[in-house]
Amino acid sequence: MELFDRLIKNGKYWIRFELGLIQLGGKAYFEEIYHRATTIINSLFDKNDEILMINCTSNHIDYKKVDSPRIMRFIRNNNMIYGLKCKTVPFEFDEEDIEMETKQYSLKVKKDDIRLHYLIQSMANKDFSLKPRVNGSLYLLNLTKEIVFHMYDDRGCDVYSFDKEKLLPLYTNFRNWILDYDRIKIDRKFEQGLFNIYETSKEMEERLELNKKKVKETGINLFQVNTCYITHKLEIPKECVEECLNEMTQTGFEIHFEQKDNDSISVSASKLEALALIDYQSELMALYSKKYKGKYNGWSVIKAF
Repeated sequence: MELFDRLIKNGKYWIRFELGLIQLGGKAYFEEIYHRATTIINSLFDKNDEILMINCTSNHIDYKKVDSPRIMRFIRNNNMIYGLKCKTVPFEFDEEDIEMETKQYSLKVKKDDIRLHYLIQSMANKDFSLKPRVNGSLYLLNLTKEIVFHMYDDRGCDVYSFDKEKLLPLYTNFRNWILDYDRIKIDRKFEQGLFNIYETSKEMEERLELNKKKVKETGINLFQVNTCYITHKLEIPKECVEECLNEMTQTGFEIHFEQKDNDSISVSASKLEALALIDYQSELMALYSKKYKGKYNGWSVIKAF
C-alpha cells in the first residue's frame, strides 16, 4: 500500500479524463461512460499485470458498524476472498481530521478476474439512486507498471504515474477526452499543446474583468442551474489555421470555421457547459489565439434550460 499512497500523493504525472458528457442523456450517457472507461483501462492494464483493487470507505472514529464495501462482487472467483486485506489509515480526504478515519480494503487480482462492466457501472452509479453502486472510493493499482486508475464517479477518472513515458501514449491517443478544465495544467505536465503559452498579468486581469461584466449582463444566476451553450470567437491567420484547427478539434469543444478575409479565418468553439466555468474556457481560447498568432474576440451565450 506504500506504492499506492506515494502515487496518490506524489505522482508527478496525472491525467483527468471526462467520461460523462452533459450533451448526452439516458442510455447514451452511460454507454459513453462505459466506452471511455473501458478503453482507458484496457490501455493501462495488460492481461498479466499484477493489480491491487483498493476500496476505501470513511467514517467517524466512533462509528462501530462494519460497512463492508462488498468488493468481491467485482471479482469472478469468490474463492479469492481469502486474499482480502483491510487496514485503518488516516482520513483519505484530510489526514489532519482526527475525528474521521478510512478503511482500506485491498485484493490482488489479474485483469481477467475483474467483472469490468459491472465495476464501471457501479462507479458510474455512485451519485445516482441506481444499483449497482460502489461504496466509497475504488482504485485499480497496476503493481507491474506503477500506475493508478481512479474513476471518481460518472463525470470522470484520474490516472497517476511517476513516469511520464508510461502515460504519454494515453495523453496522445485520447487528448480529446482530457477534461478541458484541466487541459492547460496537463499540457504543461507533458510539455505539449499549450505548454509554454502564457497570458501576461494584465491580459489575464482584463479577460477576467470582461468575463465578470458580461456574465452580469446576461442576468444568469451562477448559483442556480446555469448550463449554457457558450461560443467563443477567434481570428486566426490563414498560414496558422490548419495547425490551430488540428489542435482545437482535440478538445471537448465543437469547432467551426469560415474565411473572414484574404488573410484570416474566423474560428468558433462551442460547448454546452455551466456559465460559472467561463473563466477557464476563455483562458483556453485566449491561449490558443496567442499560440497561433491570432486574436481572441470573446464569447456569446445562450441559456440551455
